Amino acid sequence: MNNNQGADYSNYVVYGPDANCTLASVGGALSSTSEGDSNSAVNVSIAGLSFQVFVILVFIALTLEYVYRYRKGQRVTPRTTPLSRGFKTFSIFMTISITLILIRCIYRIDELSEGYTGPLIRNEGLFIALEGVMVLVAVYTLIIAHPGPVFADLDGDKIVQEPSRAHDSEK
Repeated sequence: MNNNQGADYSNYVVYGPDANCTLASVGGALSSTSEGDSNSAVNVSIAGLSFQVFVILVFIALTLEYVYRYRKGQRVTPRTTPLSRGFKTFSIFMTISITLILIRCIYRIDELSEGYTGPLIRNEGLFIALEGVMVLVAVYTLIIAHPGPVFADLDGDKIVQEPSRAHDSEK
């Protein structure tokens, strides 16, 4: 891949999840109107979840490609400033979050593979562990290592926020 594909990466990261959310929404809508007995609804939901797994795997591949190119570039032209501790922490927590969401999606595909009558869909403990807990922990990992402070200013300078207009009008 060439160096001018940053916009393509951004488009993929934005529009890929939109497409799988659309599929999941259609599957959910079909399920709710069919009282849970529609194979079409299950198939559309599985397609949405499968596409989400595909999007996540491509995101992981793009991220690994970036890391590879960064390290290769480091060998050719060493940078004087190493990656910040905040960026490394964010990267570790982002990896955890992505892994948890991937596990959740794979579980949901397996759960729906037998429709609404399979044994996995009736196992509440497994559902709580592999759906609720995975999402909850994934969210909290990115609360703990929020990307805002890491990417707000990569030069290490503090960003000065301008006061709000409401605050200015009170003076």
